Amino acid sequence: MTLLAALGCGLIAGVFFGFSSFVMPALARLRPAQGVRAMQSINVVVLNRWFLGVLLGTALGCSLLALGALRSWSEPAAWLRLAGSCLYLGGTILVTGLCHVPRNEALARLHADSAEAERFWPGYVAGWSIWNHVRAAAAFAAAGLLTLALLLVTGCAGPLRAIAAPGLVTPVERLSQLGVFDGELARLVPRTGFVAYEVNAELYADGARKRRFVYVPEGLRIQTSFDRWQLPVGSYLVKTFSFPRDLRDPALGERPIETRFLVRTEHGFTASTYVWNEAGSDATASRGDLDVPVSWFDEQGVRQEQVFHVPGSSQCAACHAGRALGFRSRQLDRAFDYSDGTHDQIAHFVRIGLIDQAPPAHLLLSDPAGRAPLAARARSYLDANCGHCHSAGGSAEGSELYWDLEHTTDQELPSCRATRAIDGRDRVLVPGHPEQSEFLARMRTTNPRARMPRGPGKLPDRAGISLLSAWVAALPAKLCEP
Repeated sequence: MTLLAALGCGLIAGVFFGFSSFVMPALARLRPAQGVRAMQSINVVVLNRWFLGVLLGTALGCSLLALGALRSWSEPAAWLRLAGSCLYLGGTILVTGLCHVPRNEALARLHADSAEAERFWPGYVAGWSIWNHVRAAAAFAAAGLLTLALLLVTGCAGPLRAIAAPGLVTPVERLSQLGVFDGELARLVPRTGFVAYEVNAELYADGARKRRFVYVPEGLRIQTSFDRWQLPVGSYLVKTFSFPRDLRDPALGERPIETRFLVRTEHGFTASTYVWNEAGSDATASRGDLDVPVSWFDEQGVRQEQVFHVPGSSQCAACHAGRALGFRSRQLDRAFDYSDGTHDQIAHFVRIGLIDQAPPAHLLLSDPAGRAPLAARARSYLDANCGHCHSAGGSAEGSELYWDLEHTTDQELPSCRATRAIDGRDRVLVPGHPEQSEFLARMRTTNPRARMPRGPGKLPDRAGISLLSAWVAALPAKLCEP
């Protein structure tokens, strides 16, 4: 439909361009009686099924595209389809109905040899031509926007094509063609140059397991002197989401659901998504914003089922805001199980030359699971799951409810603050009382309008709720005192 609409807009733009560039100037050179007769004849002949079919058929296609764009706004080409469609409908169809049809009807009522026709003709040519320029330009611009949308949808301007790192194969249709995983897609064995890593606290994704890799072009290094590490242009961050097939038999492996790429360009990070087939043999490029049913067997052999939501590109941008969330000192300062044993992850990065130097000590926050104090683990969870929005520069900055590590010390908790309540709770955080704390109620609810964290997830994070409930219960009540 996008293709047909783009072709229709282009064809109509060509017709109106012809009128603006030579038809109307030629008619204007005739004597009024001759010009009126010629234009009256054109206005009769133009009402044929071919021209009207293209003019109005394109309008119908643009109407459907606009409605579809509003319903699938998270798709990367949605705004282009909406803008192009509205430009044609408003700038071409509406202008025709309001500015040309009345003039043509008035011209049709005149006798070509009358004095009234002689007076009417110059004004008719001038006004008709000006508005024809407008509708020709609108149709041409609409064709351009719809063509861009078509390129984006079909992948011609799609994932990783123009921004691939050196040495990688870059077809866009299938993950197997990218050469990221060394011929063993289901096992997610990366090719040489990709380094596996883990973070201390990850963004909850409805229970999905995650495997992460980073690629840096040869000869370049990641800069670690800032809290958020600076990846050089051409770097990749790769993350695959998967679910176990059978918890009773780990040998059966996992079913991968999606693999996301963040590619560092000169203008920030660009996100791309590949969705795996059910067999886990390959993945295809996707615009996201879709639900994937998944199932597995638990330890008791009971089949479990749920739906995993793959976010659209706009959802990725809303959270990431042009940055890599987890690639920072306090998230990467941890131990990692490598093939030759367990090592400090940052020390390993230094040893293999992935980073330029160990980050400053004040940026680190060791938080291996189960060993850090409760408060450190809780604030780390909030930082990973909430801080990307509830922080300075985040999308929820206006709420002034900060949950990043810089603002969640014992002295700067967003406690005892009124907010919109659910389930009768009306305080953000009430020290010593998790049952009265609004943010925990929002984590428990399945209402998409109220639940936190915002994002594609649909299921409450029971482990995270348990951790934060224990943390709130341990906070002294005096923190809430005036």
